[in-house]
Amino acid sequence: MRNIPDNNLAYPVFINIDNKYTGSGFFLNQINNKIYLITAKHVIFDNKTIKTKGKIATISCQSSDINSDELKQYRLDFETLAKNGKIIVHPTSDVATIEIFEITQFNVETNSHMFNLNDGVTIVRETSTGNTVSVNPNAVALFNEVLISNDIILYGYPSSLGLQGRPQFNYSKPLLRKGIVAGLNKPTKTIVLDCPSYFGNSGGPIVQIENHLDGRRTHMIIGVMSEFIPFEEQWINTKSGLLNTHVSNSGYSIAVSMDKVFEILKYTPPKKE
Repeated sequence: MRNIPDNNLAYPVFINIDNKYTGSGFFLNQINNKIYLITAKHVIFDNKTIKTKGKIATISCQSSDINSDELKQYRLDFETLAKNGKIIVHPTSDVATIEIFEITQFNVETNSHMFNLNDGVTIVRETSTGNTVSVNPNAVALFNEVLISNDIILYGYPSSLGLQGRPQFNYSKPLLRKGIVAGLNKPTKTIVLDCPSYFGNSGGPIVQIENHLDGRRTHMIIGVMSEFIPFEEQWINTKSGLLNTHVSNSGYSIAVSMDKVFEILKYTPPKKE
């Protein structure tokens, strides 16, 4: 058996803005009969100008058929979506949501949702097999359900890795990374992960593996990848008085808990039994 459910491999969505900026995200469904794209705020917004990094984003989704290499693609017009109030960002946390679809009904025969695309969203490419995978709120764990030392998996598209002209992996497929919950920051409701992240991973989902006393194993999304924790070293040349600062990736990362996503969606998840 695979360590994770097969459909979890299709969770991450690749985000490409104006063929210039990239990041990761995932779909969250059944929130007020809508489906949202969840990502990190800095993936789509410039921190200095507080404006979107571009006009058009192309998002590529894996098929629920894990043996398929086909990608379903959507085109997002940020100006139209923002004008219609479909882009929401958290005022203090690094998360953002974009309303993509409105669910109309559930098709029992195909086991999939019927939906209407919002203005500003168009389908660029269809797939012949499988469906687009989205996360149900029942598969989400809140901050108070995250346990230090539990195994986690980071999903995303670390497009900054590898050597130019010498591809070592398929950039159209997500890469998984395993780590543990290293710590919890209660004031900010952020999660410290013993798991390195790189440019392109931002916005990707973090899944906690939960082992239950009855032998069950569940996989719950606990957060959105935000940033890595840097390790800073400084060298001083006493002769010349020059200061050299070197910043590297410490191997620890920060994820924003799903509580912050639910806050901006004004959604209160039902209590788990």
